[in-house]
Amino acid sequence: MSVPDVDQPPHPASLLTDATSPAPYDGRVIRTRPAWLALVVAWLVGTAAVLIGPSAPAGAAAAPELSIALTSLRTVGSGKKTSIELQGTVTNTGAQPAFGVRVALWRTRDPIRETTDFDTVVAGQSQPWGERMPWSEDHYFRIKESDESFDPGATAEFTVRGTLTDLGFTADGAVYLTGAQVLGTADASSNYQVLAQSRTFYATDPGSPLPLASVVLLQATPTKIRQDVFANERLVGELTGRLDSLLTLAGRPGMSWLVDPALIDEVTDLADGYTVVDGDDTRPGTGQAAAQAWLARFRALSSRYGARTLFASPDILGAEHNDSPQVLTHALEAGSDVAGLDTLPLIVLPHDGLADATLPAWLADADADAIAVRTAGIGQVLVRGRASSTLLRLAPALDAAGGPGTDDGPVQRTQRLLAEAVLGGGQVRLITSTGDADADAAANPKWLARTTLDRVLNGTPARPAATLTLPADAATLPESRFVQYGMLEDDFARYRSLVPDSVLAEDESATLSRLVSDAWIDSTGEGSWLRAVNDTFSASAIQGQVSLSASPRVLMSSRTNEFPMTVTNRLAEPIVVRITFASDNPQRISIADSELITVGAGQSQTVNVRPEASSNGLVNITAGLRTASGEPVGRTTRIAVEVTDLGVIGWIIVVVSGVVLVATTALRIRQVRRKQREEEQ
Repeated sequence: MSVPDVDQPPHPASLLTDATSPAPYDGRVIRTRPAWLALVVAWLVGTAAVLIGPSAPAGAAAAPELSIALTSLRTVGSGKKTSIELQGTVTNTGAQPAFGVRVALWRTRDPIRETTDFDTVVAGQSQPWGERMPWSEDHYFRIKESDESFDPGATAEFTVRGTLTDLGFTADGAVYLTGAQVLGTADASSNYQVLAQSRTFYATDPGSPLPLASVVLLQATPTKIRQDVFANERLVGELTGRLDSLLTLAGRPGMSWLVDPALIDEVTDLADGYTVVDGDDTRPGTGQAAAQAWLARFRALSSRYGARTLFASPDILGAEHNDSPQVLTHALEAGSDVAGLDTLPLIVLPHDGLADATLPAWLADADADAIAVRTAGIGQVLVRGRASSTLLRLAPALDAAGGPGTDDGPVQRTQRLLAEAVLGGGQVRLITSTGDADADAAANPKWLARTTLDRVLNGTPARPAATLTLPADAATLPESRFVQYGMLEDDFARYRSLVPDSVLAEDESATLSRLVSDAWIDSTGEGSWLRAVNDTFSASAIQGQVSLSASPRVLMSSRTNEFPMTVTNRLAEPIVVRITFASDNPQRISIADSELITVGAGQSQTVNVRPEASSNGLVNITAGLRTASGEPVGRTTRIAVEVTDLGVIGWIIVVVSGVVLVATTALRIRQVRRKQREEEQ
């Protein structure tokens, strides 16, 4: 009988789940015990069993539950001595202690060269775990001796390493799998088993530099309602926080930047003074100086390294799926109004780079220099798309799951970026936070050469056209948001009809684009923003700000009478309206619509109207306001018009007039005759 030396770990030849072959001899010293001692022990055990009697077999000890996390992967040395150094932590997350805990380095020898193979490993559809490295002080790290317990809640750090030659990572520009396994026992026996394991990609030096473009995204959630009026001060906080840091990153040598024109529009408006909605009123803003400082720094950036997105980065994927082509039209119109950005290349950036196969054709009218996507697989960073489009392949989000499989952490994310850079022949990374910037810096080996966005865009797109595959869980704005979009578009049309020379309505395209900004997909606060917009432009808001008043009862004593009506405008801009009338009995009484009248902001104007009556009686008339295009404005008002008995009064007047005429004539005749007689005498 023999037992392994407790100072050495067990060494299976393979970690493949279906491996059953015994481990080869690895040079460890095997200690033996005399045969007579084994016989004595067996006799004593048998005698004890007879004396004690039969008993239930003892259950096997429960397997301990351990976890492993990789914290660092470095390439050290040069030439044949180039090594991988892997660091991490092991934690006992269960309720049972583990004994003899140690960590071993493992790897696969077969390189991954095809993107399809890489994708299957990332998705967890392929689960290669490779082979454990032979025993050495570098390949193994002892946390506990075989008779020492690693208790629940305990945590320990480890470091394992191996040369690229020993690992078998000898192919240039290839991707391999490597990682660490935690070994231990539940009962301090020699029955070692794998208690936890972790893995990551490792990309070897391709032999020649590959291009890397890091693009800082300058973008923020909308806060502007209309000119000089903002929903809140959130943007000011970002200008002195997140956006301040990103602007610093954008100005570093070798970095490029991508700006949302809506951000520059809002910062420019903040810089010249603004107000903030405060209940039913507004108050002065406090971020003018911060906006001026940030804007000055932005304008100091070299436009050579910059590009622009669609205004407010609208959810174009959601717009396509909800058949809202006007979203693209308004975004292009709004972007053209932002001074100083029209010469920058236009890069359409769908939310998180998610695009389906039909989106390039839907975006054809944008005439964009490129569409930045993450759903085109791995390959050359600039590639042809459908409808004569150019696709800019983006690397995975720097804070996204790394893989392979479900393995995730900073090491896996970094190594996945490097693996995709090798397989694609270069990379474009989008930086949206300081955390992204740190991850970008961590994944920057010597074989990646910094380049700029303009150089990438000036390259020749690869052929054939890339296939865009949209994931099933792609996030977009809800359908109700695009319904609101259509309603607000109608509100703007009515407002422009009411206020032909409106200054506020000039921001229509910008406001509509902000309503469907993809920033609302991952953010909150659009409810208060939308309410503030509706308080200015919606039909219900205008209904309470423009009114028509008159006496509820009018008495007519002739065929035509005049009576006054007053139009009141509480809006901040002059309105142009006419008063219209609808009679319940137009054959008896009717009133012609008034001419167009202009009522100043915050003013009232009185207009005299003239009814036409053809018979007596009481008739109800509905009066209202309409714009020049016929759109109704505000609430209508009812007026009761009463007509007196015109026939009786008319005959009385005629009879009395006749009597007076006859009497006057007779009197005149008598006067003439009397004068004649007097003359004759």
